[in-house]
Amino acid sequence: MKIGYIGLGAMGKPLALRLVDKYELHVWDLNPKACAEAQRCGAHVAPSVRELAVCCDVILLCLPRSENVRQAVLGPDGLVHGLAAGKVIIDQTSGVPAETRSIAAQLAQRGVAMLDAPVAGGVPAAQAGRITIMVSGEQDAFERASAILRTISPNVFYCGERVGDGQAIKLLNNVMNAACRISTLEAVAFGTKLGLSLETLATVLNNSSARSRITQSVLPALVQSKSATDFALSLMVKDVRQATELGLQTGVPMPLSGIALGLLQIGVNTLGAEACLEDVPRFILSMAGVQLTDEKLRQAREASPDASLDADTLSIGYVGLGSLQVAMVRRIMLFREIHVFGSDPELVSELEAEGAIATPDLRSLLTECDVIIIGADSAAVFAGMLANKDVWERPGQRCRMVVDQTDGEPFAANSESEELRALGVTLVDAPVSADMEEVIAGGASIFCGGPQRACALVRPVLELISSNVVYCGSIGSGRLANIVQNVLYACNRLIAYEAVAVGVSLGLKVADIAKVINHGSGWSYAFERILDTLASNGRCTALRLGDVASKLVLASRYAANCGAPLVMANAVRNTFQAVCNELNYDDNLDAMARCVETRAKVQFASTDDSS
Repeated sequence: MKIGYIGLGAMGKPLALRLVDKYELHVWDLNPKACAEAQRCGAHVAPSVRELAVCCDVILLCLPRSENVRQAVLGPDGLVHGLAAGKVIIDQTSGVPAETRSIAAQLAQRGVAMLDAPVAGGVPAAQAGRITIMVSGEQDAFERASAILRTISPNVFYCGERVGDGQAIKLLNNVMNAACRISTLEAVAFGTKLGLSLETLATVLNNSSARSRITQSVLPALVQSKSATDFALSLMVKDVRQATELGLQTGVPMPLSGIALGLLQIGVNTLGAEACLEDVPRFILSMAGVQLTDEKLRQAREASPDASLDADTLSIGYVGLGSLQVAMVRRIMLFREIHVFGSDPELVSELEAEGAIATPDLRSLLTECDVIIIGADSAAVFAGMLANKDVWERPGQRCRMVVDQTDGEPFAANSESEELRALGVTLVDAPVSADMEEVIAGGASIFCGGPQRACALVRPVLELISSNVVYCGSIGSGRLANIVQNVLYACNRLIAYEAVAVGVSLGLKVADIAKVINHGSGWSYAFERILDTLASNGRCTALRLGDVASKLVLASRYAANCGAPLVMANAVRNTFQAVCNELNYDDNLDAMARCVETRAKVQFASTDDSS
């Protein structure tokens, strides 16, 4: 079979060259140098687009815009003048769905089938044959072209018979990529202003519910001062603009996508037309007055705790019990003996029946345990500890370490630490980011701040709850890290709702959106979690709307004080506060989906996901 490929740019060339070993490949591009490179790799260079159409059975295109595709297919010297009935055109351009459908309709009159098959994943993935391909169009045409596309990459997803739906999902993927990129970089700038290193932030975000394809690719590259992509910034602006145009057409509000578009356009205007996505981190960080230096990275590495210390002989106490804390106590009980104290006698009795050692009061807990973990009501527990400070004055007193797992004020940890230090006690802040399901499965994220040796000593204890323990630096830094990841998780969640609402309004199936983006560059943990339950009105978290809103308010205050312009995050905070006013602060976080449905005039649960 003879295959044609038009468009040998940064993405088109590696896609085309994946075909050269299996098919007779004919190529064409405006750039003679690109054609010569493809010829050296074994491709045949067609003298014209028309002659390529005459000799090839299937022709693929990867061009900058849909208008370029229209010109290449239907123009005076276009493919149409050499095409015969029965041939297949495959458009891999990140194009406009409506324009692609128009081109397909004109080709259909000549008996020529058209598929759209845009890709996601970046040039390295294209070169390695791991690119994600989204295909839509007639089933028969897809089956004829399937082997060709799978030669480019095995990650081929069929998105239905309506031409353009693959491009629509690609636009949703790209707008999620762009919005997550901006939100991530804003969060990193914010965290850096608060005193956390880039290396710490990269580790925190990639080990939390805030993780995304951006945190996994861009942040490690920044830490290593390496390039993550050479994609043109102007092309990303084009893709995001096309995605927001879908929102305008359907009447779906896209506030976060609009902010991302605005900031990216400012980037092009500021950095120049030749700027790449690689320049965006420098641009966003400069808005916060942040510069990342090798010195910061070196200091972060030196701050890593000594993991060789052993804590097997420490006796453990736990105070402050709620449902989530009980789940963490149960994790510890799988491996170690634990003493518990709490204000709810039913919870204490429940744990005692399972093997925990119940203590009658806080004073007894301080006497019996080396390490006290605070799970809730930290202000009351600290007051109780100070009221019993005579206990620590006794010879041989056991408790010498306190681990606070609550979401306290980061900078208040300094004064709390000083008060305990006066009693000979070391404080470690180690907030937990998780819902009930993650705690039960041992997948919670624990961010640890405090003296290095102290954090190293209690790390094995914390790892009984979850192996996902990240050391963040001095006292209070665990709480700071938790604030940053909470901000980014909330942003990623609303970005996901926004994009899916547009897709559903266009008639796309939630299942098709999910299966593509879960393998694409727009993926985030938040997206994956909510898409599992979105169409069924299910719940994927036990978090309350009010809890998330209060964390965003706290972050906004810290950002204002340190001079970090959280443009995306403040828009998210406003949305959460508005939804809390519309609904109730105690409503489950998943209720946000119902508000999105109302504002976008869509119904996620009515989407037919059976195919």
